[in-house]
Amino acid sequence: MYSEWASLQEEIQCDKGNQSVLHKFPAQVGRDVACSVVRHISGNLSIAAANDEPSSLQDDKDIKWTMEVLCYGLGLPLNEHDTINDCVKVYCEWLTALIVPRPCVPRPIVDDPNPYAQDMLHHLLNLFKPRPAAGVDLVKRQALLCHRVLRAIEGVAKESNILTRATWEALLKFLLAANDSLLSPPTEKDDTGLSSYDIGDHLCERVLSVLFGIWMLACSKCFPSPSLWKTFRNMCQFWRHHEALVIQWHKINHALTSRIIRMMYGPDYPELLVGEEDSQVIPPDTSNECITQSWFRFLHIIQNPVDLCRPNIISNTQRFLQYALASEAVIDPSHHECLLKLPIIFFKAMRGISVMVNAFLGVPQSVKEENLMAAGLIISTALSASPSTPPGQRKTNKPNLPMSVLTGTLTSKGSSKGSQNAIPKTATPPVSSSMGRLSLGSRFPFAPTRPSCNSVLHLFGAWLFDASLAGVKLHAAHATKHKNQRRTSSFIESKHSSTSADPSDTSLTSDNTYEAGRAEACGALCRIFCAHKTREDILPVYYSRFYLIMYYGLQTEEGLISGQVLSNILFNSCDLLRVDLAGVQILVPYILNALELVLTKTQPDFKLCEQIPYVELRKACVHLLLSMLCLPLHFKDLEIKDILSSPETPDHCLSFISLKTRIFDLLQKALFNETDSGNTQMLLGGLMLVVQDLATCEEAEQLTLQPQQDVSDGDVQADMSQTSTSTSSGESSYHDASYHRLQSQPRDLDTAYGLFGHATSLVCTRLMASWKSELNTALAAMELLAGLAKVCIKPPNAMMCKRTVKWICDFIVFQCSRPAPSHSRDLHSMIVAAFKCLQLWLVEHSSLLYDKECLHNVLEVVELGISGSKSQSKSADSLYLKVKVEKDTKSLPATKNRASDPPKFKGDKQLMPASMRVKDAAEAVLTCIIDQVGAFPPPCGPESLFSLLDERSLLKYAKGSALPEHGSPFRYFAIDNSIIIGLLEQPLGNVEDPLPMVTSLIRGPFGRHAWTMQLRHSPRAQKISSQAHLSDPGRPIPNGDVGIHHNVQHRYFPESVDRIPLTLADKSIPPMECLVTDSNKEELDHLKTLIEQQIVFEGDVSNQAKIAREKTPFPDPQTECKPPRISHDYQTARLFLSHYGFLSLEALKEPSNSSVPPALVKLDNSSGGLCADLEALDGVPSRDNDTVHIFYAKPGQKTPQEILSNVTTQSRVQPQFLEFLHSLGWPVDVRRHAGWTGHISTSWRIMETEDFDDDDYQTGTGGSVYDGRQQVLYWADVSSEMAFVVPSPETFKLRLLSVVSDTDKSPTSDRFSMNEPHIQLTKPKSLGLEAEKGGRQDRESPGSPPEAAVASGNQARIRRLGRQPTSMFGPDTKVFAVWLENFEDHENFPTGDLLSVASTGQDQQCSSSSSSVQKVPEKDIFVLFIHALQNGLFRIHLQLQDKGHTKMSMAIPLVDGMLVSRRTLGTLVRQTAINICRRKRLESESYQPPHVRRKLKIQEVVNKYRSSLTEAEFYTTLFQDMPK
Repeated sequence: MYSEWASLQEEIQCDKGNQSVLHKFPAQVGRDVACSVVRHISGNLSIAAANDEPSSLQDDKDIKWTMEVLCYGLGLPLNEHDTINDCVKVYCEWLTALIVPRPCVPRPIVDDPNPYAQDMLHHLLNLFKPRPAAGVDLVKRQALLCHRVLRAIEGVAKESNILTRATWEALLKFLLAANDSLLSPPTEKDDTGLSSYDIGDHLCERVLSVLFGIWMLACSKCFPSPSLWKTFRNMCQFWRHHEALVIQWHKINHALTSRIIRMMYGPDYPELLVGEEDSQVIPPDTSNECITQSWFRFLHIIQNPVDLCRPNIISNTQRFLQYALASEAVIDPSHHECLLKLPIIFFKAMRGISVMVNAFLGVPQSVKEENLMAAGLIISTALSASPSTPPGQRKTNKPNLPMSVLTGTLTSKGSSKGSQNAIPKTATPPVSSSMGRLSLGSRFPFAPTRPSCNSVLHLFGAWLFDASLAGVKLHAAHATKHKNQRRTSSFIESKHSSTSADPSDTSLTSDNTYEAGRAEACGALCRIFCAHKTREDILPVYYSRFYLIMYYGLQTEEGLISGQVLSNILFNSCDLLRVDLAGVQILVPYILNALELVLTKTQPDFKLCEQIPYVELRKACVHLLLSMLCLPLHFKDLEIKDILSSPETPDHCLSFISLKTRIFDLLQKALFNETDSGNTQMLLGGLMLVVQDLATCEEAEQLTLQPQQDVSDGDVQADMSQTSTSTSSGESSYHDASYHRLQSQPRDLDTAYGLFGHATSLVCTRLMASWKSELNTALAAMELLAGLAKVCIKPPNAMMCKRTVKWICDFIVFQCSRPAPSHSRDLHSMIVAAFKCLQLWLVEHSSLLYDKECLHNVLEVVELGISGSKSQSKSADSLYLKVKVEKDTKSLPATKNRASDPPKFKGDKQLMPASMRVKDAAEAVLTCIIDQVGAFPPPCGPESLFSLLDERSLLKYAKGSALPEHGSPFRYFAIDNSIIIGLLEQPLGNVEDPLPMVTSLIRGPFGRHAWTMQLRHSPRAQKISSQAHLSDPGRPIPNGDVGIHHNVQHRYFPESVDRIPLTLADKSIPPMECLVTDSNKEELDHLKTLIEQQIVFEGDVSNQAKIAREKTPFPDPQTECKPPRISHDYQTARLFLSHYGFLSLEALKEPSNSSVPPALVKLDNSSGGLCADLEALDGVPSRDNDTVHIFYAKPGQKTPQEILSNVTTQSRVQPQFLEFLHSLGWPVDVRRHAGWTGHISTSWRIMETEDFDDDDYQTGTGGSVYDGRQQVLYWADVSSEMAFVVPSPETFKLRLLSVVSDTDKSPTSDRFSMNEPHIQLTKPKSLGLEAEKGGRQDRESPGSPPEAAVASGNQARIRRLGRQPTSMFGPDTKVFAVWLENFEDHENFPTGDLLSVASTGQDQQCSSSSSSVQKVPEKDIFVLFIHALQNGLFRIHLQLQDKGHTKMSMAIPLVDGMLVSRRTLGTLVRQTAINICRRKRLESESYQPPHVRRKLKIQEVVNKYRSSLTEAEFYTTLFQDMPK
């Protein structure tokens, strides 16, 4: 840079301007003259200053002579302190002539101050010369005088406006000469304290700060010439053994870099914050051009900072050679004791460069913080390590001394006067270990507009590459054959080649003296390469040098390992495998070796960098491991080139597939040894990835492997413990002797079968041993087990599935059995998550319930969750679960015969569940066992657990024609206040057999089900109907022989009665004739006549009937017995209730002192409102529903319109994106879909299909066909359903139109309308299953207000509907999946602007705001960024906008930074989205499970429409016919 300019160094060092004429006389003469003259001048100066009298020196010759005396006086010995002080006082007064001259200043100086000031600066140089054999006090006095002069010079430079260029140059030369005089000699201490050279120690920092400050001031006012810059740069070489030089160098560099960055990238770029004092070094009026020129020159002012690790170069100066020759024991100058500080100086130099690298990469940082971190770093490791001096040449060698004593010895003078007990001054005082600690979580991302890697490497690459190999003996394949001269930078020359690249330098073999600085350089390089942008090119020479450095830095062999370098590389290389670096796979084997060294141990076997906690180092290693998990199965047989290969040596190539077992084994060992919760969760996500990837790969290749032998949990634990020297005292293995039979090979990690077995066993064991008390880890473990339940393993690992279910049950029992003080919401969240996981395992592996023991365990746990206790509990069993799991304790059940214990019946138990949340979760599992296990998906598909039939659908096929609006023919009853049953007595049209039939719609907490029942008295057989059993069988042929007819007179009493004589008692009752009187005789006679006539008449009739009967043929059709005619009209509802035992007087009685209705209640459906409320009930689903909105962002896009337009055509998206979409779910038509569609206005209802044409579907789109208007992507399991929506520009336009239309609505209509523009659809012709919309409405668009809101008199009902269970949906979690072509665009993705197209309708149902554009709180927005790498893998970045406090972390299996294969991308994104929403629901206070919401809605409907009837009135209504 200054090759064509001459240096002024020799001129400055040989300058005679500080020589006086008195130097030609004897010293005593000069001293006497100087003392006399200076004392007089000083006295007169004080008098003149006090009285404002002018100076007596009026002529130029007088001043010249006086200055000769003053020049000599400044160089007197320090014992003449008074004279020296007077000289300094005089010159300081005279220098004020450059600012505001005082009256005591001589007139010639006032008239033309610049020439005199130049001479004074030459003379003042004598003050800064070290005095030999001076005492400590005198040196301190000299330092005070120097400080005074420096303050005066600073004042002149800052305040004077009349300085000429010559004066500026003289000022800068003076400062250079003063610094050279003080700093170029090697510093030395002896036993008595400070020596003569210690004036440099006193003034080192001050004189350097004044030099750099005034030089920067000169750049602003009078830019120094290139010769001065070259002189400054050359002279700095002689001061580099002083730590203050590097400190001042970085202060000015950091201040200038901060201004440069603000100037180049604007105020929005992350700022390098410097201290207020440091920032004042740069004058505020300095131009940008001056800043630029000064910054580059100051950056290279000390030449190559890597020379600080080379004592032979630092000591190659004249002063060091003079010292060596003058020393009592002649030694190599490179072994001087002052050079023992070079490791610290080298570290600080690299630390400052690292700060500038971070600044250019856009990492926000503060120099104050960096200084604190550097001060907190104990560099004793560098000092205590073996120095580069060979043992035979060291002056002292005491290997058996402690580190502190050794350090003291090495820093003492290597002469006979040296004392072993001397305590040196510590360069960096120790501070608290918590200060200056680095953390991955607190790191900021790189700035999106950062410069390219090439640009940063052009600036700092040469230094960093050389520094990263400091003290490294290169391999023969890498060492240069000839020691060539090369440049240390792209712009500056250097006479020294890289010592580290010289294979002949055997003294640097395994030398870790400078490993702290080397570690900083390696870390900075790793950050630069990790800042690689998408599709950015880096020069091949940079790649090769970087990979070479990584090879040596990642060495793990004893004797070659450098702990600080290794820890810095690992800590700063989290993204190394994620940023598409060309050829980076060559480092995979070496990174894997380093990861094995860290992750398989609970404590490090090497010395760490003090700033990096071991937990954070393990976290960085976990990130690297997550980047490697998919490599073996992705690249398979692809070979990894050996970095040591050369034309002379053969290649030793590895293939990626050969690393598979090592990577999988490392993952399990790391999970076994990990104690940090965050690291454990990331490892669990990685474990799910490898199991899913391996299973999917085998399924694609149709590979199956039958297990060969068994392995137990003890085997797994023993194998894991081989790599762990110790575990925490509160952790141990959790064993169950009855489940030690695992059907897999002991270390078979090559197959999905074996990996599945080891993964489940390890996770379940650690869950019970260590993770059961940590919320996030336990939830992550449950998410992993839930994901493993869905993994397709061939052949199925039945025994492991059974054991896993047993472990989950034991986990629930353990948590429920914990003492009351331990119960909290977090604990119950873990139990709820375990029940959810258990439900998935039972559905996915329904054969487990055929196992008697497994079924018993599951039902026992369900009973525990519902009631709070078991019916068969034993003290041994409770002890088995409640005992504290300690290191040497094993829990074993005492007995297995549980059936022998007397059970406690459920009716006798007091229901005390752990919490209502736990009870609800257990009820869901029980219902799932009964309804869904072995029967999922149902016949209508997984999109609905409901029956698709409703009242409207059934009435189409009934014989009647009534519709629900015209008076429903259904009879509605409520049973136990939890089930609404609708009974239709009309037979359906497809039933030919006229038997008693009832069709029932049963609405309960877990769904709607339709049943059709017939009352049959005979078996259903072919060609036999009910009429066959009721037809006339015919009469037999009549037989005329009726036998002998006997005429017998029937008597009331025997004939012997007439022969018994009467007694007086018999005659006590007179006969009737005695009672006849004249008055009634006539009437009695008339009566007798009538009786006689009637007898005759009846006799005639009897004779005529007998004659007619004899004439009638046989049999008589009037008297013949015939079968009854079949009844076609039944009150089947009454029969149904009676046959099922609901019609009892006890069921109709009101409970005493209770608001609960009777067990059987009739609902009043006469008003017609019941139908709307039942529709609202049907709109409450039985599963959780979630939505993921998918976006595609091309490079540089920042507006919603640009992003949404990408998916309109297939040509605008990558082919992998469409493949990813179809791996998320299957396409469904929202008009024919019975499940969740992503918006509440079209969900859970099926529209008529006559008017739909499949040709209307869009074709050739990039995914916009799934925008929700026609189709969405759908996925569902037994517990949740998810819609994947790809918003398009049309949905965005509809949103904007709805905003305009909503502004014209009244507050009332806004309150009860959904204000959603999602889809414009007409009213469905079947029953709409819309949830909580104020009843069923005929609406042209979802944004139109409900009709009920307009009708008068219905406002109260609408308000009640506004309090429907939608308020208990929980948080409206927004999950975005964003496909990025350019990964850096995730910083500028407009998440907030896209919320308008991500509305699901559930977020605004309870909103009373008049505006429809409402942003959901940022804490509910989760963004999953997906970026396709050039190697075919996909990089994941998770972003959580959470400004509030939350106990739960991000869900798994996807982890921020993970690399995912193409096979598993869709599955893992879907699982992560589901788990995110589940975690938010667990955390929400307002969330209620779907079956609880349905139950509350049922109770509301029952209370609203129940008929208060007595028993008689109820029975009466049963006999009344319903409208047909």
